[in-house]
Amino acid sequence: MRKTALFTALLMAVLPALVSAYPGIGGGRGLLRVQNALVEDEAGLTLSAHGLGRNAKFLSNNNKKGWVLDLVAPELSYAPLVTKYVALEMFGSWGGVFQMPKTPDQDGVTMSTHDLKAGGKVSVPILPVLKLGFTGSYTFLSGRGPRAGVEWLDKHALPQAGDPDIPGSSAFSWAGLMTLQLQDVLPTAPNVMVNYGKLNDETRYGLGVELAGKGFALFGEVLSRQGPGSVGLFDTDSGSVYLTPGVVFGNVSSFSFKAAYSFAFGHKANNELIAGIALATPFGRRAKPEFGTITGKVTDEKTGAALAAKVEFPANDQLPSLSTGANGVFEVKNVRTGVTVVKVGAPGYQSQSVPLDVRKGAVVSYDFKLRSLVAYGTIAGTVTDAGSNRPLAATIAFPEAKLKSVSSAAATGAFRVDQVPTGVYTVTAEADGYFKGTQTVQVEDGQVAAPMFALKPLTDVSTFTGKVSDKATNAPLVATISFPGSSVGSIKSAAGTGVFSTEIPVGSYAVKVEAEDYIVQTAAIVIEKDKPQVKNFELVKEGMSITLRGIYFDYDKATIKPESRPALEDAAKILKENPSIRVEIQGHTDSDGSDSYNQQLSDRRAAAVVSYLVRNLGIDAGRLTSRGYGESNPVASNSTAEGKALNRRVEFFILGQQK
Repeated sequence: MRKTALFTALLMAVLPALVSAYPGIGGGRGLLRVQNALVEDEAGLTLSAHGLGRNAKFLSNNNKKGWVLDLVAPELSYAPLVTKYVALEMFGSWGGVFQMPKTPDQDGVTMSTHDLKAGGKVSVPILPVLKLGFTGSYTFLSGRGPRAGVEWLDKHALPQAGDPDIPGSSAFSWAGLMTLQLQDVLPTAPNVMVNYGKLNDETRYGLGVELAGKGFALFGEVLSRQGPGSVGLFDTDSGSVYLTPGVVFGNVSSFSFKAAYSFAFGHKANNELIAGIALATPFGRRAKPEFGTITGKVTDEKTGAALAAKVEFPANDQLPSLSTGANGVFEVKNVRTGVTVVKVGAPGYQSQSVPLDVRKGAVVSYDFKLRSLVAYGTIAGTVTDAGSNRPLAATIAFPEAKLKSVSSAAATGAFRVDQVPTGVYTVTAEADGYFKGTQTVQVEDGQVAAPMFALKPLTDVSTFTGKVSDKATNAPLVATISFPGSSVGSIKSAAGTGVFSTEIPVGSYAVKVEAEDYIVQTAAIVIEKDKPQVKNFELVKEGMSITLRGIYFDYDKATIKPESRPALEDAAKILKENPSIRVEIQGHTDSDGSDSYNQQLSDRRAAAVVSYLVRNLGIDAGRLTSRGYGESNPVASNSTAEGKALNRRVEFFILGQQK
């Protein structure tokens, strides 16, 4: 017998085969007493039965022998849930036990029911090669209890569970499962199963090896059962060890027949001849999988450059995600036939999901072209001499932007920068012997922004100077003076003096003056060679009040005297230099006369100033409003002639900017 067992074990080690699994005793994917950590995902509801026959020793009466047959039937198993991350299998069994003789001293045949139990298995299949699981079962009815005139000769083969009359008996049994799915690495390799669990007060250690070909399989298992007081894994004095080689004919997804012989070592153990059948019914059956291959490449939609991307299968939890290399190419084998959604994403790009129809044995390919989350455009232009139009070799830079500087070609003056994120950029051009050129460009998605620089030689220059101050107080201001639409860089007026000065190429310019809290002022200037240009800027702001000295009225009237025109022209100048402001013209009087009289007089005089500005000096009436304040807001004492003169005034109050 030992030679036969050794020969069988060697045959199993060298047989090249594919791996499958069959229901074990009690149901559930495995061998006989050793369970697989995986579940059966192809078969439907499986019906099976196992018979265990043995020539049992009585252990008394001079080791007289009898016959015992355990018939475990029906056995049911089904996997209602199979995913990439977790799978669940349910199983249950009942059956009967047949014995001859009834007792060691009484001939005859007796029989009884077996345990009625149900259980389940949870599997974690996602780990490569190493698979983990847990199984447990509960005994609802134990049928081999005490009976009058009957003595059970061998309860040890399938221990009774859930019987309160048996010390240490428990209705619940469990086992932790581990399987080395070597088939994942080498299709001809075996699967190796390791179990550890509890049944009653007995600890169980199991090791199984399985190899299977089409319609034929060989397997072997070792089960060590050790009770309290055991001194080791292979203790046969207080425990028992079963070595069981076996063979299977048929297919797990249809019909199979299993036969094995169990060599038992231990004082309570008996050798067993085991036979089993399994029938996979159509109920709940999953179609036998057919497979194809998906390949693809991931590139940038605009440039065609390969991208390192993540490839996922959101609607197929059997397929793990993967990453492409720098070449953007990927291949996925063993994809089940049917429509599979492939989702591809890369950092900085919009993800793309595409359903692909996978056919048996075929390769379906798709090129994924991802669109960047940041849109890109191009900056391309030329640099030339402003006088001769000769192309210039210049350095093109992008201040405050993460773009590398480039050079324009000496022969053509052209430059180009691709893959520029959309937005607004300041572009500068510098060439030896020329003024620096500056332009602002708007880069749009897929478009070309084309700044053209005509640089002026350093010899064709003149000075532009002036002062920036507060219109009401004449206090100097720190301001930024820029030249929109030109290549001239901006400058600042000096703190403390408000003075500015710069060398500027000849030509016509728009000038913009900006200071914090003040309204932006614009002007136009013409720079001529060797003729310094001087221009002062007086800025205004919201809430500023400017007294218009030099506006005179006929006595007791609102008629403006001719000598008032310079003061009114000064007011019009403020409005023209600041075309966005809205103004209230305020009239004020001294204290001579009654309050109502002074109020009416101030109203009429303020309205007369507005009328003059509109009618005589071309100011838009929509920017002006008038209001009289009478004698309510004096700026000096009305007790002296000088004070009264100061109080008789017209003020120019800035309400804000037009919307």
